[in-house]
Amino acid sequence: MTRMVLPVILLFGLLSLASAQTSCQVRYTPPDYPELPVGPPQVLLTLSPSVVTANGAVVQVSARTTVPGATAWVRIRWQGAQLATRDAPYPGYTALIAPNPVQGCPEVAVSTRPLEFGDNGMHTFVAEAYAYWKAWRTDWSCKYRDPEGNEYTTVVTTGGEMPGPPYYACTYLRGYWQVNSGVVSTTERLPVYISWEQGLDYDGVYREFATRLLEDHKRATAAMLAYAFAKEVPEPVRSAMRQVAQGYFYDCNWLGICQRADPAGEIKYLTDVPAALTDLVATGRLCGGFITFCFGERNARVSDIGPKVEIKTFLMVKGWRHDYLLMDRLIPRKYYDPADPYYAAVPEDERQQVLSGCRVYKDTGEGRRCVALVETPTGIVPTLKTLLMIDPLFRRGRQYP
Repeated sequence: MTRMVLPVILLFGLLSLASAQTSCQVRYTPPDYPELPVGPPQVLLTLSPSVVTANGAVVQVSARTTVPGATAWVRIRWQGAQLATRDAPYPGYTALIAPNPVQGCPEVAVSTRPLEFGDNGMHTFVAEAYAYWKAWRTDWSCKYRDPEGNEYTTVVTTGGEMPGPPYYACTYLRGYWQVNSGVVSTTERLPVYISWEQGLDYDGVYREFATRLLEDHKRATAAMLAYAFAKEVPEPVRSAMRQVAQGYFYDCNWLGICQRADPAGEIKYLTDVPAALTDLVATGRLCGGFITFCFGERNARVSDIGPKVEIKTFLMVKGWRHDYLLMDRLIPRKYYDPADPYYAAVPEDERQQVLSGCRVYKDTGEGRRCVALVETPTGIVPTLKTLLMIDPLFRRGRQYP
């Protein structure tokens, strides 16, 4: 290998990218190239904050390399996300940062758009850098034989070690530094879990959850599980839960061929008013088509556990990638309505404590209905099922059907 004679300072105008970004100038000097690192530099990618839980939060994304002087450019891009019901990007979904990579030299920073609960999931960011580094090389004169047994002599280049088979009788020729270049990269994942009630009113929470529930069920199908302590399940979540229990066909084409969402694997309602929930249960199988075919088992039941349910609705759903917890409770009028005869008898600190936890509500004739809906990574619902003794309580009650 012939060693190239390089000038004292080489200025590299690197890669003319599609975005027409200006590259950094990288300097190195022979024979030892003291400005360059040994081996590829690392790319450091930082997300601030590292977890998003607040509605409207903006994430600062920055990237740099461990050796700025050996870096031609650095750029950041949003690779996509695994959301609760589908993977992004998809038509209609706005990327967290512009589709064209944000590029700088030798460091770059960019802000995402404001995030909301529709972005809940795991987002992936990638930082790339074009960098230079040096590597030690040694040349050896070695002998080898071809398949016919003929012996030849050749020059073999290694990283410093003596060549192994099929080479033999190797003689050291010289050692030297070689300049290499290329793209190095790293990735970071950003969890986004924003409470759903932020920015929504009481009815909006139920509408949004009903939509998400059906979208999630289309992917989770029989893997979806649901458990509830409930006196009622308000619309439109009620209708969604009925569909989830029965299974359904959707997106049918002109030939009558449809997508199928099998019934949820298990749904159990624990209540003291079974008559209000019996229309939500379903047993048997999902059937449909011009010629009747039947699919997954329906397993949704109600158990009357007596006068023990003190909240309107506590619904836990294990979805495809996320779990959902919905709680709807009733605050008596004495806590918030000065016209109530018992209003003045409530201590102020008790009143504030009760009302402070009620951020999304609707005043009704029976009292103030407070709703809270949160989305969590998958796994909490099976744990809560055990902790809340769903199965033992269900077996003790009178079951429907």
